[in-house]
Amino acid sequence: MTPLEELRALHQVTQARYDQKQQKFRKLVAEETRLRQELARLGDMLHQSRREGDNLPEMRAIGADILWQGWIGRSRARLNLRLAQVLAVKEHHLSEVRQAFGKVMVVEELMSQELARQKAATARTALDRAIAQTLFPSS
Repeated sequence: MTPLEELRALHQVTQARYDQKQQKFRKLVAEETRLRQELARLGDMLHQSRREGDNLPEMRAIGADILWQGWIGRSRARLNLRLAQVLAVKEHHLSEVRQAFGKVMVVEELMSQELARQKAATARTALDRAIAQTLFPSS
């Protein structure tokens, strides 16, 4: 196996690992987005219930407004806890994605250098042949 073939095989492996880590990271970002949207929705619901609460004294009379606000508070706390967990995992995965990307870049640079080395060697060989034919023509 030539050095370039070895580097191509290594590139496939490093690219696959990078793609895998990037896919996990995308899932975390999607989960973060979902949680943030859910928190925004709960905030909107709380704001709306407070506006409408003034117009519905019967809700206050039976304590439904307090129960509703309690449920929203507990839901927000649960979502915020889950969001904090996702953000912590996301930070860890971000460093892994960066590291995997760096490895891909290094292998690509090594491949580029090997290709340049091979081209230079081929050019040197062609030049040597041309010089040899000029100095020692076949009759």
